[in-house]
Amino acid sequence: MNYNEETKGMEIAMKVFFDDLEDAIVLSGGPELHLFTEKEHPQSDEWILKYLQENLQLKINEKAVKLTWVGKETDEKRDIQSLWVYLEVQNIRKVKDLQVKNTILYDVHQDQRNMLHLKCNGKKVSWLFDIKKISETIHW
Repeated sequence: MNYNEETKGMEIAMKVFFDDLEDAIVLSGGPELHLFTEKEHPQSDEWILKYLQENLQLKINEKAVKLTWVGKETDEKRDIQSLWVYLEVQNIRKVKDLQVKNTILYDVHQDQRNMLHLKCNGKKVSWLFDIKKISETIHW
């Protein structure tokens, strides 16, 4: 996660395993996605975004913000098991505080751990989330 002062946006790049993400979406009531295959669901991007909006919640300056879709990609030559998902939050003039609630894939794996690296306001922070610790807050 990176705050881009030029574009006034919070940029999010997330690496996730295909099978885990697809299982999580099915568990949440969605369809089989068959990502990056000929059978890929026509609304796979929307289903991924919906799942991530429900499981990665941000508050910036004490206000809940909405994640928007940028895209997804995979590198079939290097890593056939995972994909990159890109999201953003637009129109953020200044970040005074950030609260992150992360429950991604906890519905699939009880021992799931999620690492988040944040660059914002000249500061770099890393957090490890798990089923017992789902949120973090930072103030500047």
